[in-house]
Amino acid sequence: MTAIFDILAIPLGWLMRLIYGLIPEYLLAIFLFTLIVRVILFPLSLKTQKSTADRARLAPRLERLKKKYEKDPKKLQEKQMALYEKHGVSMTGGCMPMLVQMLVLFGIISVIYAPLKHIAGVPDQVITASVTAMTTAEGDRKVDEKEFKGYYKEMHMLGRLEDYETEVKAEIVKAGYKAEEADRYVAEMKELKKDFMFFGKDLLQNPWSGFANISVLWIIPLISGLTAFFSSLLSMHYTKMATAAENQPGQGCSNVMMLVWMPAFSLFITFTVPGGVGIYWICSNLIALLQTYVLNQIYNPAKIRAQAEIEYEERRRQKQEDKKRLAEARAKEQRELAAQQKQEKKAPAKKKKQEPASEEKPQEDAVAEDQSEPKDE
Repeated sequence: MTAIFDILAIPLGWLMRLIYGLIPEYLLAIFLFTLIVRVILFPLSLKTQKSTADRARLAPRLERLKKKYEKDPKKLQEKQMALYEKHGVSMTGGCMPMLVQMLVLFGIISVIYAPLKHIAGVPDQVITASVTAMTTAEGDRKVDEKEFKGYYKEMHMLGRLEDYETEVKAEIVKAGYKAEEADRYVAEMKELKKDFMFFGKDLLQNPWSGFANISVLWIIPLISGLTAFFSSLLSMHYTKMATAAENQPGQGCSNVMMLVWMPAFSLFITFTVPGGVGIYWICSNLIALLQTYVLNQIYNPAKIRAQAEIEYEERRRQKQEDKKRLAEARAKEQRELAAQQKQEKKAPAKKKKQEPASEEKPQEDAVAEDQSEPKDE
């Protein structure tokens, strides 16, 4: 998995180096880098949001299916799947975009945690030689190798560079580089370190070093926690709007966890990592706030659900009216048929009454003719 992150870090590192070359300010470069990557990934975020909106559109029907087939889970599942298939909604439609974004996120972290490699373009051999110079120094100057384990190796080494400049240059030469190249690489690393200053404090250090050592670096985790809080609050607001009619058990507890856990986690992490990494967390939280707002303006699950409710009720009302009109038409047809049948029954009776009168008339006429004609004598 680390290899995948390293592969992703290559193009991302190139992008970060390009931005830093145009704007040689670490804090601003980190923000622009994070923003550009989020913009590139925005279509994936939009696809995930659309999947959420599609499910919200079907929510009213799904709720009615649950009520109708509450005692028949198998039938309920069949009806739900048929409904999803009919409307082309996939339950896993948003999973793949989220997976891709997570992979890219780890690639971003690899870039942020390795500024020498991805921002300054220092070769791995030079970085390794610099670390070796510090861990093999003589006497009390020797640095514990544990400080260079994990993701923050480059930042910890860069933070101690000026105290070990001579040893680092010598070790780089041992690694096969010329003295001029060693001087150039050390100068580049020292130049990069200047950008890791925040109100006179080194962003290569962890903000937390005990309550007795409160410093201006504490501003970073505090801002990180606040931005995470507002990001969670905004997400919770839109989620609550979309699920207002569901009233699911435990939903309030989940909202509290979301509102407390994420800011607390962000606060803890940024207190225990180098300040430069905390800057990335702040940028990420701010951009997440903006992205959440924009996505919900394009596809707002709450509005889509409300519109679906209106459309459903309109279809239901129209269906009832159609049934009523059909019933009235059938009743009218039956009345007309009954009237026609009644009229047909009366018609033969009239005909029977008229037939004797027509037979007597010729006889009366004949008698009249006999009386009017003179008798032959």
